[in-house]
Amino acid sequence: MNQKRNTSPLAFPPKTVWDVEGGKAAGVYTWFKEISEELENDWVLSDNNKMLMLGGYSYLGLNKHQQINQAAIDTIQKFGTGMSGSRFLAGSTKIHSRLESKIAALHQKEGAIVYTSGYLANVSTIACLLRKNDYIICDKMNHASMIDGGRYSSAKLMRYPHHDLSRLQKILAGIPDSSRKLVIIDAIFSMSGEPADLPQIIALCKRYNAYLMVDECHSMFVLGKTGGGICEYYNINPDDIDITMATLSKSIPAAGGYVVSSAKMINYLRHESRGFIYSIALSTTMAATALKGLEIFETERQKLVNRLNSNTKIFKETLHSLNIPAGKSVTSIVPIFVGNPMKAAVAAKICHEHGLYIHAVFPPVVPAGKAILRASITASHKKEDLIMAAKTIAAILTELEHMEMPDLSGFNM
Repeated sequence: MNQKRNTSPLAFPPKTVWDVEGGKAAGVYTWFKEISEELENDWVLSDNNKMLMLGGYSYLGLNKHQQINQAAIDTIQKFGTGMSGSRFLAGSTKIHSRLESKIAALHQKEGAIVYTSGYLANVSTIACLLRKNDYIICDKMNHASMIDGGRYSSAKLMRYPHHDLSRLQKILAGIPDSSRKLVIIDAIFSMSGEPADLPQIIALCKRYNAYLMVDECHSMFVLGKTGGGICEYYNINPDDIDITMATLSKSIPAAGGYVVSSAKMINYLRHESRGFIYSIALSTTMAATALKGLEIFETERQKLVNRLNSNTKIFKETLHSLNIPAGKSVTSIVPIFVGNPMKAAVAAKICHEHGLYIHAVFPPVVPAGKAILRASITASHKKEDLIMAAKTIAAILTELEHMEMPDLSGFNM
């Protein structure tokens, strides 16, 4: 008996993971909010309203720094605004070489390679390092770029539960010696601000002859006494990490991502990393901006890091004094626990109405039932503004505590 075929077309594109249209209909969609101007002390203009920025990544407050701005202007006068090819062909300049040398020296490594974004740096590096019979081992809460790099690789990707190093050990122990093993890990997990247990992970990698790649996007320039990153924080020998990746678009107010490693590894990436070979070169304007930003960091690092830590402390202490849970972050990332995703979306919307530019974060970016408001503190915030913001957030969350939320399946995960 012939069954009737279903001829109705499948939706294309398929439905989004989050109920975007439902969020818009409920009036709680806060993403893609346009900024018309950046003001002083992390205030911005949006829809003609002045808002305190709590959702950006300019941790050291260097964006719009006069010397960095001038470096960009001077470079445009010399090179123009565009690039004429990839680094492999016509896109390499003296500025790129100087930038890579500066980055390598900061990390105490032999070499560096700069990509057009941090995402591309992770994906393109991880994807090209291993072969079919090799293994990539990854914490489940690593950044999407690390996970995607593992998926694009011909190696087998194995993920272990967040912070579960006993599971990591079992995975490493079960991989045959005939296969290469690469452990990839966030130094600081971007949603919680918590550090990976890098000393223990290094010990496991040494025990089982695994290579180690660390993402320092949220640790380099801010973590440790002088902003030296995860190595300074744990007093780790940089040579214990085979490959380090970080960004030029957060603490350093430019664009791009980079990888530091041995000279042999960097030479390999220059000739095997498809995202480097087949992408346009990082613009000279951004390269010069990043270079000047690194120079400013070197001369002012202690003052900048001290100010950042002081601002973060006052924001966290104010939240804690008002009985608002704010996680166990060791950085200026402050995850404000809400729980219910819809409640987090409503809280973010009300925060916007009160002049606070902050967003909610939902599963699967955070675990189910653990939605947060994610605040990012910078060195250029004023303490009185941070106290005001913490008190406003606390009042909003307290008011929402006993309110019934609309039932949107895409948000109530």
